Amino acid sequence: MKATAKRTLTPRAAVLATAAAVALIGSTSAATAFADDEGPAPQSSVQLSQNERHLDDTAKDRAQVKADKLSQSEATAKALKAVPGTATSAELDNADRSGSLIWEVDVFGKDHKNHDVTIDAGNGKVLNQHTDRDDDAAQDAAETQALIKADKIGHSKATDQAVKAVPGTVVSYGLDDNDRNGSAVWEVDVLGKDHKSHEVTIDAANGKILNQHIDQDDQNDNDGDDD
Repeated sequence: MKATAKRTLTPRAAVLATAAAVALIGSTSAATAFADDEGPAPQSSVQLSQNERHLDDTAKDRAQVKADKLSQSEATAKALKAVPGTATSAELDNADRSGSLIWEVDVFGKDHKNHDVTIDAGNGKVLNQHTDRDDDAAQDAAETQALIKADKIGHSKATDQAVKAVPGTVVSYGLDDNDRNGSAVWEVDVLGKDHKSHEVTIDAANGKILNQHIDQDDQNDNDGDDD
């Protein structure tokens, strides 16, 4: 549920991106890496077990929330300290290759570029950050800027509204456009106190809740509350 869509690089773009990354290694710190999907997986201080990594979505959310030591607001604050700007999405997730529990936060920086910041869900350290440099980076940045201009409430109020509607823990949020009319909306995923995953859509212009529903897996599984 990222506000900035991840695109697959073309072979030529991949070569150029790799060359650029190599050229930057000497002057870039370990916390500021321009790694692609084939780069080293981030190693956080919190690890999910092998079994937990392969649970279905809601069960994994439960395992991740239980292991997480950082709220979405704390993770966002850490990302904004690393890259000053506007947070457009955040997601509690695990790095598939290592099981490391992380917060992935997208920030539209003051440099008018999209940045992806990876935060350790255990201790809040910045594990990785990189700038969107693919062929569509300029277009993506323009689209993000337009969404931010239309947004009047920000991620903090949006997540507060979602938790008021569904008491629980925010596991992700993202600023996006409404498929129906193109207006800006915040989409917030909450693991409710009922142990079910809820999706809440909020109007970014006025903070009103446009839609909320339980994840389809929970709707189809009456035993979904079992731990």
